[in-house]
Amino acid sequence: MNIFLYSLLIVFVFCGQEQGTFLQEQSTTFQDNKLYTIKLKETHTIVSAKEMYDFLTTKQTYFRQQTPIDIQEIEFGDYVPKPQQNTEKRQANLKLHNFKNTQFTGPITVGDQEFQVIFDTGSANFWIDSIKCKNEGCKQHTQYKPGFSSKHLGYALNVQFGTGDLNGEVNSDIVKLGEIEVEDQNIAEIVEENGAVFQNSGFDGIVGLAYPSMAAYNLNPLFDNIMKQKKLQSNQFSFYMSNKVNSYESQLTFGGYDVTKLDGPVHYHPVIDKYYWMIKAENILVNGQDQGFCPKGCKVVADTGTSLITGPYDDLMKLLDLTNIDDNCSNLKELPTLTFKIDGVNYDLEAKDYIMELKDDGTEIPLSNEVSASAFIEGSSKQCIGAFMPLDIPDPQGPAWILGDIFLTKYLSIYDRDMNMVGFGKAKH
Repeated sequence: MNIFLYSLLIVFVFCGQEQGTFLQEQSTTFQDNKLYTIKLKETHTIVSAKEMYDFLTTKQTYFRQQTPIDIQEIEFGDYVPKPQQNTEKRQANLKLHNFKNTQFTGPITVGDQEFQVIFDTGSANFWIDSIKCKNEGCKQHTQYKPGFSSKHLGYALNVQFGTGDLNGEVNSDIVKLGEIEVEDQNIAEIVEENGAVFQNSGFDGIVGLAYPSMAAYNLNPLFDNIMKQKKLQSNQFSFYMSNKVNSYESQLTFGGYDVTKLDGPVHYHPVIDKYYWMIKAENILVNGQDQGFCPKGCKVVADTGTSLITGPYDDLMKLLDLTNIDDNCSNLKELPTLTFKIDGVNYDLEAKDYIMELKDDGTEIPLSNEVSASAFIEGSSKQCIGAFMPLDIPDPQGPAWILGDIFLTKYLSIYDRDMNMVGFGKAKH
């Protein structure tokens, strides 16, 4: 069976990094009295499945309207946060373009420059393109120019990818996320690109939001610095990913979550490994049936820096056989529901959630060998593809499944560092 992979590789060039954009004020009702929201831009990069596989492998190896009181009516899992009265409502928004529901980018200011970055819960370091990089790929982006607020720390970093590698120097600088100003933030400047890692990507860097145990040199990830400097009432952040192409509705919220983006209860699940945002699923079901994917439970990772859903190779190949997607999209109504059962909560993905339809009419991405899963499946001229990809994550974190943007678009995701939990609630679209 031939399958195309529509790569939305939200990381493409680094090991989990950044992107920026213009902000404007807008009022709304929020959970916490200190809460900041940044709307995210969705862009798109076509890469070969082989390149995507190489990147993901490298990455894992390295590194409806409600008032505040209504929050009490939302169901939670093991943890029920105390509702906060809003004495201060601030929101930083950015109108951005959603292209094919692929990459999600947002604004960040470093020093006095603004950048487009990817906010990646699957990595921990902060990479940004630097003026020191003279390679062609680097020149296509906004480049960081160290100013009076920057400090050179003397560390050097190197990250290798299937399409090349990046060399970086570690500095610290002032970083702004809307109205949040963070001092002494560690930043890896990209000073050299070997190969085509950075070329044609729609972002200037990647901001890692995973746990500090993943960060190189024990450098503080951005959110850890925000916590240390006590910038928020509640040490959590959340992602709402719009499913509307050419929309301006996706957003990242610091200090809580936007209840107006929810279409159901929120359930929280404890983090089992403070490296990734990793939780445990009792089972992964196909049309409600146990397929043997999780005989002792499955590790699952909420990763905004990965576009697809990935799983161990053998399990993923079995899942592809069970879904049996027709090339011409003729059997969509017959395709099964995929369920991730986590702490007794069923998170369903129907065919409309995990199937991508590619049209060759100028409104969608043309079919080509670039989006074929050449690393493990022969390509063809299919128009419907499953948003799945095999990926073996090694011990000790693996084997594990990654819940990428396909899952995180259907379910608003909340990342709580105070309680070390991940929350999911059905997103309103």
